[in-house]
Amino acid sequence: MNKALQDLPAARDRLLQAAADLLIARETIEISLAEIATQSGLNTALVKYYFGSKAGLLRALLQRDAGDALTQMHELQHLPLPSVKKLRLHLRGIMNVYRRAPYLNRLLGTLMAESQGAALQDLHQTFVRPVLDCQRSLLEQGAKTGEFREVDPILFYLAAIGACDQFLLSERMYRLSTGQTPEPDFSSKTMAFVEDMVMASLTPTS
Repeated sequence: MNKALQDLPAARDRLLQAAADLLIARETIEISLAEIATQSGLNTALVKYYFGSKAGLLRALLQRDAGDALTQMHELQHLPLPSVKKLRLHLRGIMNVYRRAPYLNRLLGTLMAESQGAALQDLHQTFVRPVLDCQRSLLEQGAKTGEFREVDPILFYLAAIGACDQFLLSERMYRLSTGQTPEPDFSSKTMAFVEDMVMASLTPTS
């Protein structure tokens, strides 16, 4: 391995960003080590040096993109706000993360599908369980105060994550369906609609 490259302090970050750029440009997680190396301008041997394998690099990318959001989500649970407000902030936070890293949900799903045993459990405990527990807590708080009806938290998680992820395809679908270019605030309007739709599902029944 080229020692000069190995010692580059930014090499690890360059590899992660190269992978992220490829995932966004290709709209698929099917990228190769050679492509990551070319995109980053570094040697493929550095992937093994820093991450052990391509799977290790992709998991590190997952951690990079989701790490801060998971920390903020934990802090959100303890804010002195109504459950309705906290859940709206939570949903908006998820969509903002997906907007910055649109490959995130597909990447997590693929890594989980390709893992088993301890590796699978680690992915679930690190990236799925915290979100599920946060939502469960907010739903229970809202049910106690009468803000929400009682719902199955796992079904809510699946529906809410799916809705937040799917909205990223909305601009392309809008163009194909209408033949028009979306207005500049289209993304913000779509995010607000997703929030309203998910929150409406929690309205208490009389």
